[in-house]
Amino acid sequence: MSTLSQDEPHTDLPLPAEAEKQREKHFWERAVVVALLGLGVLVALGSALLSISHAPTPHEVPLAYVGPAETAAALSQQAGQALDIRTYDSRDAAVTGIGRMEVYGALVVGPDGVELLKSTASAPQVASTLTTLVSQQSTAGTPTITEITPLPAGDSGGGSLAVMIQVTVLVGTIGSVGLGRLVPRYRANWTRGELPVLFLALYALCVGASMAGLSHAFGAGDHVHYWKLALSLALVNLAVTASVSGLVCLIGSAGAAVGGILYFLLGLPISGAATALPLLPAFWRDFGQALPPGAAATLLRRVLYFPDAPIGGPLLVLGLYAGIGVLVVGVVNLLAGAHHRNSLADLP
Repeated sequence: MSTLSQDEPHTDLPLPAEAEKQREKHFWERAVVVALLGLGVLVALGSALLSISHAPTPHEVPLAYVGPAETAAALSQQAGQALDIRTYDSRDAAVTGIGRMEVYGALVVGPDGVELLKSTASAPQVASTLTTLVSQQSTAGTPTITEITPLPAGDSGGGSLAVMIQVTVLVGTIGSVGLGRLVPRYRANWTRGELPVLFLALYALCVGASMAGLSHAFGAGDHVHYWKLALSLALVNLAVTASVSGLVCLIGSAGAAVGGILYFLLGLPISGAATALPLLPAFWRDFGQALPPGAAATLLRRVLYFPDAPIGGPLLVLGLYAGIGVLVVGVVNLLAGAHHRNSLADLP
């Protein structure tokens, strides 16, 4: 039977009572900090998400109007803050405004009666809300409803857009985490600084091509040219992957958590992909459009359903996130290589 030598630690021996109490005290001190942190996140994130979705109501929904001024004034007064009445000269001009996403629908009042031009593709919830509001508030009679931009048969429920953005953002975060795992094992070299950037670009193209292929396969986007959709999705993925990777380069693994919370947990609900922008509170609506998921929702909705609508705004937002992220990753790699560091993980 062997005995413990004097050099071996006596790990199974009980601690003195005072040391045991001290260890228990340290445990509860740290447990309280963890609990407070969790409750803080619960209050902050729960309040934010509930304020977004607890009672979606229309806020200044842009509605084109063609007809007598007195009817427009009466409708505006009755609808209050729910509608933003915009006067157009003719029905054709209102249809053009819908196609450019200047308005979500149009009310045409003429000698032959009242016609509501609705645009389900712009937002199914808003189209339904406009139908209800105009039917209840119109003083010129019950409107005839005409669909201007219906959803395609392959996406009759209108949920494909939200799914495409959700998946693209999620795999973008995965790509950032994957690059973060590669970085500590990658020997930084200023003469080969393009490798991390090349990975981001190739990964984005693969994601865009794959997601566009799935969209075509299920009939949700087969009416759009394949590469137009694929490149749009690739830009969305690059904006997420590059910006989160840049955060990881600057603040370490916490950058991935920041990106996940800001883009996935918070960014998706306020993007306008699942809940229409006019149904969101003004602050969240504007903030959401400044994040990649919100810009992605606007870009893809226009690419898929409104080819005449301008796309410069969302392209600029996504391009800035992608460009700044790529720049940060490239500069960190350059600095690491110039200082003969083993990897990007050594900086900053």
